[in-house]
Amino acid sequence: MNNDRVGKKYGNRAIQNLMESPKTNRIIFGAIVAVTFIYMVFLNIKTPLIADDFVYTFIFGTSTPVMSFGDIVVSQISYYTTWGGRVAAEVFTQTFMFLGKDVFNLANSFCYIIFCLAVYFLAVGRKIRFELLLLTTVLIWFFIPMFGQTVMWLTGSCNYLWCGTIILLAILPFRLYQEKQTRLLNSIWFAVAMIPLFFISGITNENTAGAMILTMLMFTAVYFKGKIRIPVFAFTALFFSTCGFLCMIFAPGNSLRVENESAVAEVTMMVGSNPIITRLSYFAYNLYALMPLVILAAIAFVLLKNEIERKGKDGKELVNFGIFTVAAAAALIVMLVPPKFPPRAMFGLAAFLIIAVVYGFSQLELTPARIWKLVLIP
Repeated sequence: MNNDRVGKKYGNRAIQNLMESPKTNRIIFGAIVAVTFIYMVFLNIKTPLIADDFVYTFIFGTSTPVMSFGDIVVSQISYYTTWGGRVAAEVFTQTFMFLGKDVFNLANSFCYIIFCLAVYFLAVGRKIRFELLLLTTVLIWFFIPMFGQTVMWLTGSCNYLWCGTIILLAILPFRLYQEKQTRLLNSIWFAVAMIPLFFISGITNENTAGAMILTMLMFTAVYFKGKIRIPVFAFTALFFSTCGFLCMIFAPGNSLRVENESAVAEVTMMVGSNPIITRLSYFAYNLYALMPLVILAAIAFVLLKNEIERKGKDGKELVNFGIFTVAAAAALIVMLVPPKFPPRAMFGLAAFLIIAVVYGFSQLELTPARIWKLVLIP
């Protein structure tokens, strides 16, 4: 019996040393990234062009095929003035339809990797911990809504995966600066160089872009309260992302599309005579679909709170969890406004919740039991 205990203790210590080894972490971390990329390439190859994809082979609103990048510019001007403001997603879609599905297969797989890493680094910070990357990829696989529509389908991926990645990359400097105020992040040149990304992030997706701006404001408030010097990029981010957001919201095509659509009336007839009932019905249905991730986030919160109380900390570790949870809630509540709430619209808020969950687990002390759970369960 004593030999068994000694053996188990030695095994747990060996596992813990393995998990805490920087070299081992980097190797397994890289292996997870490589395997994820390979299976995403495979899935992209097996996903055909579907439905709306073929529409984007033409200049918007015409039967003229897109023959050059100049045609894409003309198409987007027509789209912006007659249909909507999500120019970033439409540019991606038409560009990939012009370049071909083979180019998209590789580019989309690469974008998925960047998305996973953006979620990871927003949650964990600069630390390299392979078990948390494994947890991140598994949560994304299981809990990103309508995975086929939002990640694999060309048109859907450009609208959600690509735009969601841009939004997370725009928030990432705020998280990294909170962790460490480096000279690079403090420089005015970084703030200027990031302007295109900040502006594009604002013209991506209405509810997620709005939650992104709220997240930027919350991080800036954390800097102010913690007496951390507010970096220049915080001002350029808030200004230019808001400008992009307003350009999307007030696109001339939005009002024209609303006038020409009969979807509101049709949906209201299906669900009930009251438009408010229609909105609440869609909202409740999608909230129910999101419930497993919400429950997981609640578990992560309880574990994190217990860890803070056990160690007698002041609770600062709850700040980041709160920021991303509030961002997710804001992205969800705003969907009460439109008459329809398609499940794929939950892509951004699911990403924010996953960040909160991974962050919660990243703050827990590594014990042999937790190591086994973090690795074996995923």
